[in-house]
Amino acid sequence: MRGLLANLSLKALSLALAVLLWFFIAGEKTSERGLSVPVELRNFPKDLELTGELVNTVEVRLRASPGIIHALGPEEISAQVDLAGAEEGEKIVHLTPDSIRIPFGVKVVKITPAILTMNFERTIEKIVPIRPRLLGRPGPGFEVAEIVSEPAEVHIAGPKSRVQELESAFTEPVSVEGAKATVTDSVNIGLDDPFLRLQGVSRAQVTARVRDVHEKRVFDALRISVRGGPAQVRPALARVSLSGPASRLREVGPEDVRPYVTLDDAQGGARRLRLSVEIAPGHPEVTLEGVEPAEVSVRPLRKER
Repeated sequence: MRGLLANLSLKALSLALAVLLWFFIAGEKTSERGLSVPVELRNFPKDLELTGELVNTVEVRLRASPGIIHALGPEEISAQVDLAGAEEGEKIVHLTPDSIRIPFGVKVVKITPAILTMNFERTIEKIVPIRPRLLGRPGPGFEVAEIVSEPAEVHIAGPKSRVQELESAFTEPVSVEGAKATVTDSVNIGLDDPFLRLQGVSRAQVTARVRDVHEKRVFDALRISVRGGPAQVRPALARVSLSGPASRLREVGPEDVRPYVTLDDAQGGARRLRLSVEIAPGHPEVTLEGVEPAEVSVRPLRKER
């Protein structure tokens, strides 16, 4: 009994202060405040992806005493959505005051939007080619002959429908402006769809092979020769197309281009033989593009005794 009566005056004073504080708080006017708060997705399903327009924040109208409402920070509040058990397809989520994480003494008055529609797709992966991009033009008299990316392909992942639509990845532009020799650069790889992501490699080495401008030159009415014995050839003339650096092609004359057929003594009588072309030595980088006709009719002639 003595213990209960000890410091009775102090206990009475504390009780009085507590009652006064309660009446002060209870009688204090409330204030409202609107905040944009993040949407927190909990228990996100494995191997599923959110697609469509994503709602990352919602507007929440809160009510509390002026002291509490003005002290609120955005980090203290969030809209929590439990996705446990969600499956591929559409899911409609209703946000209620119980969905909002708030401090003690705060009341949720309104949530906008109060209904969220979410679309889930299965996560898949795919390998696509890398398409290097170039910027500018080589120097006068030069051209880009070939563009190579290392690696040539990249692994991507994301929602099923978007992965299936994507045909290729691309690189940051590699400048060949004014180049007179091969250009190599290491650049980042990008994707057109923000819902997709790269798996593993994110950079590629792009090589643009720069060479002298190549042209084509055509030689008409070149006489076809026969090797391996006398023969009559029909038609007797051929049309030969060559390609190579312009400066090298200008050095080639009609006498340097020799269409011919080879006669095999083991075969007798008329036959059709494939036409070959010999380019005289001393013309490096000049190559055969084509010959017309591709085959000729050959009739061997008897050798005079």
